[in-house]
Amino acid sequence: MSSIDLSAARQRIDPLLGQRAWNVRRGVGSFVTIEFGRPLPPDARGNVHGEYHLWIMMAAWRLETADRVIVGSEDQDQHIEQALARLEGRRLTEVLIRPPALETRFDFAGLGLETFPIHRRDPEEGEYDHWLLRLGDGDVLVAGSALTTAPRLRAARPTGRSAKPWSARIFRKLG
Repeated sequence: MSSIDLSAARQRIDPLLGQRAWNVRRGVGSFVTIEFGRPLPPDARGNVHGEYHLWIMMAAWRLETADRVIVGSEDQDQHIEQALARLEGRRLTEVLIRPPALETRFDFAGLGLETFPIHRRDPEEGEYDHWLLRLGDGDVLVAGSALTTAPRLRAARPTGRSAKPWSARIFRKLG
C-alpha cells in the first residue's frame, strides 16, 4: 500500500460524487456497506457489488442532518436498519476527510454519514482500517493510520485472534 495525501485522495474520490447509493446494508456488528455505480457480476458468494463499494468497519458512525442525529452505530438494530434505508437511492454529494484521525463525512445531499475511528494506531500492534472504498478502476482507497491506496481487493478475510490486520490480509503491497 502507498500513502497518499488528501488532495490525491480527493482526485480518486471525485468521480464517485453524484452517484446514487444502492444496496445499503448493515453487516456484522456496526459494519456498513454501500454500493455505487453500475452493478458488477456476482462474486464467488453470489453477492453483487457496485463499481464503487464503500465498507465502513472498525469505526463508530452516526447518520445525521444539519440539526439532529438520526441514529448511531450502537443504537438498536431496528433503528439502524430504518435509518440506513434512508440512504438508498440518495446521491453522494461530498466526502470530507479530517486529519489527523481521518474522521470522514460522506454527505448524501444533506444527510451525513459521519465516521469516527475507534482504535489508536500503532504499527507495532497492528492496525485496523476504519473504511475502505473500492474505486471504479478496482483500486482501493483505505482510511486507517493513513490514507493509502492498494490495487484490487483479494478474497481472504482474517480469522482468529492471531489474524493479521485487515489491510495486511486483503491487499497486495504496492511497489
